[in-house]
Formats: sequence, structure tokens, C-alpha cells
Amino acid sequence: MSYNLNLGAWGSVFAVPGAVVDKHIKIAGAAQLKVLLYLLKNNNTSLTDEEIGEALSMHTEDVKDALSFWVERELISINGDDVTPKANTMLTGESLSVVTVQEETKKAKRPVSRAVRPEPGYVIKRLGSDSELSMLMDEAQRILGRVISNSEAATLVMLHDTDGLPVDVIIMLMQYCSDSGKGTMRYIEKIGIEWGSEGINSVALAEEKIRRVSQNYSYFNKVASTFGLKNAGSPTKKQLAFAEQWVETWSFSDDMLRLAYEKCVDIKGQLNMDYINAILSKWYKSGYKNPEEVSVDTPQAKQTKKPKKAKNSLETEASYDIDAYEKKSIFD
Repeated sequence: MSYNLNLGAWGSVFAVPGAVVDKHIKIAGAAQLKVLLYLLKNNNTSLTDEEIGEALSMHTEDVKDALSFWVERELISINGDDVTPKANTMLTGESLSVVTVQEETKKAKRPVSRAVRPEPGYVIKRLGSDSELSMLMDEAQRILGRVISNSEAATLVMLHDTDGLPVDVIIMLMQYCSDSGKGTMRYIEKIGIEWGSEGINSVALAEEKIRRVSQNYSYFNKVASTFGLKNAGSPTKKQLAFAEQWVETWSFSDDMLRLAYEKCVDIKGQLNMDYINAILSKWYKSGYKNPEEVSVDTPQAKQTKKPKKAKNSLETEASYDIDAYEKKSIFD
């Protein structure tokens, strides 16, 4: 006689880490749970964001955000294309059974890198009760030229409700990012959070912010052109600050900028923005306005006048900068 235990639906089971229920189930949304369960069920299977989204009828961006949710809570790690459990949870075998889950020594959690977006249900209610927010979603799709995902809609609601940006300011923000060639929701979210922290809560303040940023980019483009940099790429905040100081605050001409660049390359053998800033700072403090005034201050010129060591020469005064910046990168 043969026996067979028919488990039905229980014949194919997999384990879920206890931390999911004990710590995260109250704040995890449907999308996050769906993605996690799908991954656990299909362990040892290579899956792309698109494949997961197709299987779960979810937008790819929503899949990525769901994975980020579990990464931020230190339940899984993503290395390249591999998704693995964190060190405190060991998973083995085809059934993905939990071998052990130990409590880690209590320690301060690292800050969450991205704010928690509102859940889809809450977003739907907000859009249904607020005509301005509903209009914002239509404008977002028009500006970005595509249908936005549920996660992207949640991001816009978050910028409005959490970061305090009015709808018209968010529309300006999206248009500005799109015109700059950076119309991704991640970039819009990043800049929106910055605007919220700076208190940019009106169209007038947003216009002034955009004007200042655009002006700073024009300063950097002027500097890059003077230095002969054809492919300068996207400047960092530090580079933008340097350019504004040299062009706007110190009012250096193209000739002076070029001379500082040439001196930097002659001494260091490469472009170094920190070193150029040290040169221009010295010239600004000395009141030099043109290359002729700089040439009078060279060691050779001073030795011709007086056989005394030049105390104010660039090589003497800025010598400490050479060692300090020796290991700096080309731009930073």
C-alpha cells in the first residue's frame, strides 16, 4: 500500500523572514509586499525589474521603489544584479527556509536615504479630494511626455504634503528639470526636497532660485570655455561655487582666468580647481586686475629690482597649497 500526503496549496511553500511581520508589515504597502513575496517564491531565479513588473502588473519604477524599501530596512542587499538577504538572515535550500534569525545588537539605525512616500490608497484619496493635485498629475504627464507611475504620483504628493511645495511651484520645478535635460522623477524629487528645505514656497521664490542657478551655470560655462574644456560635463556644487566667486564676486576677466589656469597646469601638470582658487584668491587680495600686474609680482621681476627673496611670489606664498592639493582630483 502506498501513501500520499496531499497538501494542496501548501505543497509549495516558502519561508518569510520573521522581521517582515514583526517590524515592517505595519508600514509596508501592497507593492512592497508583493515584490518581496515574488522574490522569495522565485529564489535562485534571475529576474529583471521589467520581468517582475510584468508578472505583478506593476510599473518598473514601482518595482525599483519596492526593492529600495526593503534595502533601506536592511532586509535585503542589492549588489549589481544580485539580490541577497542581509547577514543577519540566512536563507538556504530550494524551499528558502529560514535557518536562523538573530536579533542584532541594538544600534542606531542609519538614516533613511529617501523619504517614505505615501501609500497608493492614500494618494488615490488625495487626488480624488484635491482638484489641484489631480491637475498636477495631468501636468506632470504633459511635461514629462509619458504616463507617470503610481510611485511617481506618490512622490509628487509627498513634495506637496511633506516638503511644503505648492502645486504651481512643483510644476515650475518639473518644467525646469525637463528643460535642463534631467526630467527624471528621482532628480525632480532630489531638487524638490532641496527647495522645500530652503523654504521655496512661492512662484516668486522659485523664479529667483531658477535665475540664480541658471546664472551660476553661465559662470561655470564661461570658466570652462576660458580653460578650453570642451566636455566639462555636469558641474558639481563646488565647481559652481568657484565659478560664481571668480566671475561674479571677484570680477576676474577671461585673461586672468586663463593665466591662473596656465600657471596651475605648469606647476601641477593638470587642472586643479582648488589650486586655481588659491592663485586667484592671492591675486584678489593683492588687488591685481590684469596679467601685467601679475607679471610684476613674479620672482624674476623682483630679483631684477632687488636681490632679496620674494616673499609675495606665487611659488612662495602658495607653496603650501601645492602639497595640500597634490592628491586632489582634477576637479575636486
